[in-house]
Amino acid sequence: MDKSIAVLFLDGVGLGEANSETNPFMHVDLPTVQSLLHIPQLTREVAGTITDQAALLGLDACLGVPGLPQSATGQTTILTGHNAPATLGQHYGPYPNQQLREMLAQDSIFKTLLDAKQPVAYANAYPHRFLDRLRRGKGRLSANTQAAYLSHLKIRSGEDLRQGRAVSAFLSNEYWPEPDLQLPSVTPRQAGEQFARLAQEHTLTFFEFWYSDLLGHKQKRAESLHILTMLDEFLAGILAKLDLNRSLLLVVSDHGNFEDWTTAKHTKNPALTMLVGTGFQALVPQLHSLLNIKPALLSFIFDH
Repeated sequence: MDKSIAVLFLDGVGLGEANSETNPFMHVDLPTVQSLLHIPQLTREVAGTITDQAALLGLDACLGVPGLPQSATGQTTILTGHNAPATLGQHYGPYPNQQLREMLAQDSIFKTLLDAKQPVAYANAYPHRFLDRLRRGKGRLSANTQAAYLSHLKIRSGEDLRQGRAVSAFLSNEYWPEPDLQLPSVTPRQAGEQFARLAQEHTLTFFEFWYSDLLGHKQKRAESLHILTMLDEFLAGILAKLDLNRSLLLVVSDHGNFEDWTTAKHTKNPALTMLVGTGFQALVPQLHSLLNIKPALLSFIFDH
């Protein structure tokens, strides 16, 4: 395995305007991000920033379809490289319908890589009650998790989390909903290190952070700022352990929401995207919208 990609997916995080009254990014220092990009905040005005270490991009999530972008079609577009909202004739979400599930089953990047005999990992850990509902066909899955399930990837449990082979949805293990499971105390930075170690063993490793979208809908300002700090620490942990001579880190979102305190709905802001690691400069010209992510990642893996 020559190259690896670690994908940190942030649900519902766009690049908003540099307005302290509306944008949570204006209220918190993110030392890891700032050291990579040499910018004060992540805003729409600095999209296109490229340094010798990283690039910040804002990708089109509207994809030529009227209305507000939604999670199911946005995530399906990211994973398949197909314009899911155009196929449906609308933005759709939060959970994929039958047509989107069929697209994910046939063409997700997980399946494409597995068919090419490349190892893939879905890093999220889930409690047993979720895994039990999944076995009974009752689970409500995001398009990301649905794609992992349909590709027969391992859906990780609390036991994987205990062994340091997965990451909790909340980055630390503090809020894990199975009190009988004795989990080690893990900081966001240590969780990032766990994710990076897993990524070194696979061609593609994917972690979905969905809490950002929930906070955007609920408009919980103090918690939003706390989460940004945790995410920056998580990112620091990833970069501390990821071999950037052979690995690429992609931070990507499906649509805007979290970045705008004036609305509890999604936004049309460009989707936050960051690239760090080997070969990132070559991918920058390929990335304009969510449609470009799968082909860009495949070109990174297979082009020599």
